[in-house]
Amino acid sequence: MKIYVAGAGKREEHLRALILEKGHMLPHHGPWDMVVLEMPRSSLREELADALPAGQKVVCGITDEAFDKLAEKRGWRLLRILQDEAFAQQNAALTAQGALCAAMNACDLALSDARCLVIGYGRIGTRLTGLLRSLGAKVTVAARRKESRELAGKNSVPIDEIRSVLPHTDLIFNTVPASVLNRELLNAVSSRCLLMELAGKPYGIDLEAARAMGLKALLESGVPGRYFPRSAARAMLQFIERIE
Repeated sequence: MKIYVAGAGKREEHLRALILEKGHMLPHHGPWDMVVLEMPRSSLREELADALPAGQKVVCGITDEAFDKLAEKRGWRLLRILQDEAFAQQNAALTAQGALCAAMNACDLALSDARCLVIGYGRIGTRLTGLLRSLGAKVTVAARRKESRELAGKNSVPIDEIRSVLPHTDLIFNTVPASVLNRELLNAVSSRCLLMELAGKPYGIDLEAARAMGLKALLESGVPGRYFPRSAARAMLQFIERIE
């Protein structure tokens, strides 16, 4: 298979190396069987866009309206990797592990001593909760759906009832891409608490307000590619070969 990989990040470097290891080709000029754009937000340089014919397979992540209109006009076949369940599961597992790395680096508490709040119990929240509990952390899960709270087991609360949990929490991980911790609720957060945003826009934590209040708030976006670029590249290649 002839593949073009856009971008110059570590994930892209590893992806190119893995592609060659698997016996595929990386020609600089088309035609290509597959064009792979940067993740998680994908864009296209004008000169590359001009080289793509109708029917071109393009692996992409999150795209904007202008990109989508251009793709429709040119007749490209967009392969949205973030909508693939197998890839999403792998990505969530890497994100959860990366969140632990970030927390261990930024927190002055061992996770085994920490009282944690995980907001959201989807793919990332599920894995993150399991990892934290396996290390001995005391974890409360906040989720909107009753079914999710039941799956999370003990110490789970509805999202609209988290105020009482906030003053006693050392680490807050948000995985919900919708406003949850606004300025009003942030007033209840301990000054020693570390807040970590793992969701995409719109974020669940008002990061600007948190920082203005003197709280330590981290935006950890694109975790797999930043913390585990080779594993992230391997997951991408598995997707590419699966949908070839």
